[in-house]
Amino acid sequence: MKIFNIRDFGAKFCDSLQTEKIQAAIDACFLAGGGRVLIPCGIYLTGDIRIRSNVEIYLESGAILKGSRNPEDYFNYRNDTLEPVPIEEAGDTPQTGRSAISTSDWSNALIRAFDAHDFSIIGEKGSYIDGSNVYNPNGENNCRGPHGIGIWRCKNMHFEGYTFVNSSNWCHAIFKSQNISFKNVTVYGGFDGIDIRTCDNVLIEDCDLNTGDDAVAGFDNNDVIVRNCQLNSVAMPLRIGGNNFLVENCVSEKRDFGQRLGLSLEKKQLGCISDETCRHESHAVFSYYCDFRATLRKAPENIVIRNCHFAQAREMMRLEFTGLNRWCRQRALKEITFENCYIGDLYNTGMLWGDADDKVICRFKNVTFACREGKGDAPILAVGNVEKLLFEDCTFQGYTKPVFLVGTDDMENIEFVRSGEAELKKATLEECIEAHPSGIASQDRGKFLFWNLKDPTAPPIQGKKTK
Repeated sequence: MKIFNIRDFGAKFCDSLQTEKIQAAIDACFLAGGGRVLIPCGIYLTGDIRIRSNVEIYLESGAILKGSRNPEDYFNYRNDTLEPVPIEEAGDTPQTGRSAISTSDWSNALIRAFDAHDFSIIGEKGSYIDGSNVYNPNGENNCRGPHGIGIWRCKNMHFEGYTFVNSSNWCHAIFKSQNISFKNVTVYGGFDGIDIRTCDNVLIEDCDLNTGDDAVAGFDNNDVIVRNCQLNSVAMPLRIGGNNFLVENCVSEKRDFGQRLGLSLEKKQLGCISDETCRHESHAVFSYYCDFRATLRKAPENIVIRNCHFAQAREMMRLEFTGLNRWCRQRALKEITFENCYIGDLYNTGMLWGDADDKVICRFKNVTFACREGKGDAPILAVGNVEKLLFEDCTFQGYTKPVFLVGTDDMENIEFVRSGEAELKKATLEECIEAHPSGIASQDRGKFLFWNLKDPTAPPIQGKKTK
């Protein structure tokens, strides 16, 4: 393998940007037919760099690729003359919005790839990529900066060994790509650990994701395996949708990095990681995710979560196809199974609300549900539009009597097998929403707006407000 050491191209450990020199090494490697771009021990300050086909970026132990804190330093791809990128401006529809196209400022990233193949980012133990918690007042939530690694329309890629810290938005943001593997990657802080959309054949294994947002997220993904991972999140360990999605032998029990959106403006501007004022617990173990930024290619079904341990979660799950959550539309989840799992520290009511025209199938097999001390009277789930809801060999710890609110005529579709007694309580949709107010997207809290589930262009309809 040919080696291209960035120091041979003038890169050095100093307080000025090394972007051009690092990119020169990558370009030379690409033009030579491929090889390894070596980042030796040292701290290298950079704006966005672009990885290309047949290139391996290799970080030695002690190497730190550190992102600039200036959001204006992440537009270098627009001046690429070697492989020019057609610039597409964001539009006003879901599929042309800034988070749906590759060349918007929202899609900026420290390491970028467009239409590439057969590339990798490999790090020895003790190597780091530092996103620097860039503050961008024009970014998402008026504070988020560039993603860590941004991939669009690529195939055959591998990520291994490095530790990524302080990602200014999603750490790994991968779209419309195939044949993706993660091995022994560590993420500390930032926002989503790995977020994929419209991707196929994905393997995430032996990774430690300790994030300030979702651990693994995304939708319209097919044939995905997440195994032997730490999924430590202060939002959702799993915020996903897709077809043939397996999660196994994973643990979620630490919340070391709070949600940075809770920081003061001054601390966001300074790039602080988080503090004690930020949320340090998960919303729910699993949340179904789907909107109109991508047209689903397959039915969202065959999601299996098995042999996993989840602690410090407010709710057991969220499937909120009610029209009140703008991030749960287009097509509801059809089928999901939890097997041999522990879900603990519950104290809020979750939701399992499917599509009235294609009801959901949900199975819990040998699952233990444990509530927070003193919270045993809270309903476990608000349920609606279920074809089948099965609890088989399940245990409910700490509950006076497990209560489920049923908001549709599906009582006969709920079954408990060797799982003790439970109370199925008939409820209205309004009562279910009062029990599960988090089923309304944060932008719409207090408004009670019903978004059209199938038409992205239809305006929301004002509903009757709850108490």
